[in-house]
Amino acid sequence: MKTLILIGLLSISVNFAFSQNEKLELSNTISNSEILSTENFISKNNESIKLNNARKEKSSVLGAVLSGIVPGAGEFYAESYIKAAAFFAVEVGLWTFKFMNDKKGDDKTTEYEEIANQNWDIYKYAGWLQRENFSGASNLDLTADKETLRRQVNVVEQQNFSHSLPNFGAQQYYEVIGKYQSFIAGWSWSDLNVVTRNNYFTYRPTQVDNYMIVRQDANDYYDKASLSITGVILNHLLSAADAAWSVSMFNNEIKMKSSIETKNLYSVKNGKRMLIPFGNISFTF
Repeated sequence: MKTLILIGLLSISVNFAFSQNEKLELSNTISNSEILSTENFISKNNESIKLNNARKEKSSVLGAVLSGIVPGAGEFYAESYIKAAAFFAVEVGLWTFKFMNDKKGDDKTTEYEEIANQNWDIYKYAGWLQRENFSGASNLDLTADKETLRRQVNVVEQQNFSHSLPNFGAQQYYEVIGKYQSFIAGWSWSDLNVVTRNNYFTYRPTQVDNYMIVRQDANDYYDKASLSITGVILNHLLSAADAAWSVSMFNNEIKMKSSIETKNLYSVKNGKRMLIPFGNISFTF
């Protein structure tokens, strides 16, 4: 009987020992599995961090060239998007301003040319030269065509005045007939009963001054358009210089390099070894 009881106790002890060993092995298996899973997770995160922090340097020369061609393009290349939009907006604004002023200048030019074509007459002017007996005016043929008469008038003008009548339709033609008093008799608003060779340099109808105001308005619009081109050139140069600087700043800006490693350390608190992650962060300027 005692023998049977002893055998039973031994059997229970062996089964208990095997049960504990199986639990320990299972615990170790789970622990190892968790460690491997944690290591894989940390490894993947580490690779992700390295990929996210990998930044390729950009070319300052390329940035400057891009903005030299299209202002703002170099800043966009340098990922400075606000400045890229600002330089491009200035470019669009300057070209818009130029085209608007060119159009206004063209409209004013058409206006003053029509005024001159309708109100200044070379035959009236040549007839006045003859009537006032200017040197050489007796040779003028008032029945000739306009261009032939203009050349004959030029001969008279060279003997009596400081300026000669330019080709019809030329820019200077529209300027001199309103600017210089020697051409005042050719305007429809001039009263030839009043204008003589003695007072032509002081006689000036108001309409002629109004004509010159329209012409000056046209010139002012063209000057503004030319100023826009100067602004465009400056915008290209400034954008190119800024793009080179922006790319340089992009290459030198703060870059974060991070790394994570794990160590299997003994924990006094828990009384067992544990997988402890360690992080390292460095900044480069």
